[in-house]
Amino acid sequence: MEISIIGGDLRIVRLAEMYAKEKYKVFTYGLEKYFDKNMQLKFDNNIIMCKNIEDALSASRYIISGVPLSRDDKYISTPFSENKIELENFLEKISNYSTYLLNKTQKENNINFIAGKIPDNFYNGKINNIDLLKNEEFNILNSIPTVEGTIKIILQERENTIHESNIVVCGFGRIGKILCNRLKYLGAKVYCTARKETDLAWIREAGYVPLNYTEIEKFRR
Repeated sequence: MEISIIGGDLRIVRLAEMYAKEKYKVFTYGLEKYFDKNMQLKFDNNIIMCKNIEDALSASRYIISGVPLSRDDKYISTPFSENKIELENFLEKISNYSTYLLNKTQKENNINFIAGKIPDNFYNGKINNIDLLKNEEFNILNSIPTVEGTIKIILQERENTIHESNIVVCGFGRIGKILCNRLKYLGAKVYCTARKETDLAWIREAGYVPLNYTEIEKFRR
């Protein structure tokens, strides 16, 4: 099976490596700063760096990009490349390739495009878009590395332990819920802010101290 990967960060690099280890052929564009020649040899040439985006797109019906796809709503995120890939140009190329396959095979949804925060204009009937950020299970699991990174920064920036510290968490969304839980089990007294009365009630029920946003300055004093 062949898979095409366009741009993306270190998470996408690790995904490409996983596919290569499973003997998939992975065609990449926009990751050349990471996948140099020696790295390719490590995976028995299962990772192929394409010279242009057209070669990468035409290699597979499964095309993967970053989460999020773009950080500025203009270019695909490519931290491992000097190449700039405009979203509009990419949409035109992937749509044209999908039309070509449709005319050739007479099958719908030939192209499966997987990324995060896919723009609305990509939903043009020519591409089968799979937006990972619309998948609740993915979002919950994706929150965990963010929480771990936050705790790492807290430990690096403080001289005292988290245990018996007073810590305010702003917001009780996916990340806020997990972060409050981890900090509580590390022994912190956790304060959490929210706007909705229902969220404040859940914060209290979970054993944290609820704060509305108008109370933050008072709390700091």
